Amino acid sequence: MRKHIDLAAAGSAAISRRAALTGAAALLAVGTAARPASAEVGPAVRFMQQISKDFFAAAHAKTPASFLRAIKRHADIPAISNYSLGDYSSKLEPQLHPRLNRGVAEFMARFFASQAEIYPVKSAEINGERPYSKEEVIVATKVHLESGTSYAVDWLLVEAGTSFKIRDVRVMGFWLSPFQRTLFVRYIADNGGDVKALLSALRV
Repeated sequence: MRKHIDLAAAGSAAISRRAALTGAAALLAVGTAARPASAEVGPAVRFMQQISKDFFAAAHAKTPASFLRAIKRHADIPAISNYSLGDYSSKLEPQLHPRLNRGVAEFMARFFASQAEIYPVKSAEINGERPYSKEEVIVATKVHLESGTSYAVDWLLVEAGTSFKIRDVRVMGFWLSPFQRTLFVRYIADNGGDVKALLSALRV
């Protein structure tokens, strides 16, 4: 029998406090990290400055719809979606990938909106960029919560034409994508390896 669960609710429990900080507070921090800490401003840093207004608006609206607009515009959803399936990625028919992309974006938006009030960000700063691979670059930021806690956040960006897309976020050495992949792969496995069960759970 196929198991049905609310993946958004499961995500809050399964992804853990550390990943919640990665997903929610880090995205909210973009909205406040509009000024680089150093005088040197590269193209990736400029990209982060440019997208700040979209995530700042989402952080204040605290709605899935507001986060969804920012995520669809600035995140590399196809790559994130494919990675989230793990070894099951080859089992999804090509014509279903648009549904998966939509479901993953909406899942992320619901999760971030649910966490938006839990981790209020006081300020953030951009500390420069560095190459990660041939087509990827990391932008380093530091986030300061209203609670007084501070921590480093690394943004993994991939080149997209003349601009960039967000591919992942790392806090305290932990990337967000593997947490999401673990949740999705476990759900598929619990449903007999049926990838379409995940699409149903993602409400697409």
